[in-house]
Amino acid sequence: MSVIESARPVGAASGTQSGAKRDGRLPFIHGLRGIAALSVALMHCYESTPVGDRVMTTIPRIADYIIRRGFVGVDLFFVISGFVISLTLYKRLTTFGEFGRFFLRRQMRLDPPYWTAIALSVGSALVINHFRPQTAAPLPSVGDVIAHLFYLQGFLGIKEIVGIFWTLCQEIQFYLFFGVVILLFQKSSVSGRTIGWVMLPLYILSVLCFWDLLPSPRGLFLQRWYEFFTGVTLFLFWRQQVSLMQLLVYQGTLLLMVLVSPPTDNGMAWLTTATVLVISIVFAIASRTSGMKTWLDTPVMRYFGTISYSLYLMHAVIGIRLLKVMVGPGDSAVKAWVLYAAALLVSVAASDVTYRLIEMPSMNLSHRMKWRGTT
Repeated sequence: MSVIESARPVGAASGTQSGAKRDGRLPFIHGLRGIAALSVALMHCYESTPVGDRVMTTIPRIADYIIRRGFVGVDLFFVISGFVISLTLYKRLTTFGEFGRFFLRRQMRLDPPYWTAIALSVGSALVINHFRPQTAAPLPSVGDVIAHLFYLQGFLGIKEIVGIFWTLCQEIQFYLFFGVVILLFQKSSVSGRTIGWVMLPLYILSVLCFWDLLPSPRGLFLQRWYEFFTGVTLFLFWRQQVSLMQLLVYQGTLLLMVLVSPPTDNGMAWLTTATVLVISIVFAIASRTSGMKTWLDTPVMRYFGTISYSLYLMHAVIGIRLLKVMVGPGDSAVKAWVLYAAALLVSVAASDVTYRLIEMPSMNLSHRMKWRGTT
């Protein structure tokens, strides 16, 4: 029996075929990507710029609270990554050569847009400092840029060129670690249920580290492992390879932390853990219904799901930088709202261009590298 056995997903024969048949993606997962990117973009362009302070008195407090908590979109991205990488490696990863090709395919897909964002960030800082020297946009050193190109800034203690880049470092570590885990389990011919029990202690350790109840090495993705592996567990549940009881054990771990709420909460641990728990429950329901193929299957969600990676990068490089330059402390709330909307629209437009000119060719190139073990 293989590490991820051949099992038909629940609901595979039901639901509309529009999204899944059209591009091979699950519409629910694709739509969630769009929601995650939008929530992060709305939050950063609001809270990380003067906009939030200028307009917060013009909207209900609950609206201000929700926008400022858009960082949970990152947690949604991590769960999605765990699910999607499991789906990518399904019945494929059996040799170290295939593991190398898998990782190279991922980097061919992710690196060009990421490197483009680095170049745009450095280039825009140079332009701003030339025309508006009073802004004093920070410029990284050559060494800092090189470290970023290889996702090493977290390990080296280097400040992020763009604040969101730390999440990509976490993603790369997950790809490497989980690829090796899958390969080792595959060679041992263990079942999905065995994986569920064997990886549970690491899951609990990750949760404890995230809540600062245990120390975690600098730059290592251990604190976020539980989010990625929540996605892995949900994939295995969807494929009927972990039981409902096992899934409930994982969810129960999160629920326990939410209910106990240790005093080490750093201001985001409770909300992040609760968010991952809710995501897990919603995913589980979708996996036992037609939700994977029908929920969020709309043109708008498909569009934002398609450009989600580019939007995640471009809003930070373009949207935030525009608002920091254009919105001043004396500007009215109306002007701040107008510029906020304009910056978001420009970010979406830049994301569309980046997707068409950079991301899509990168994906096409990565797809040319075939899996030798594909069935």
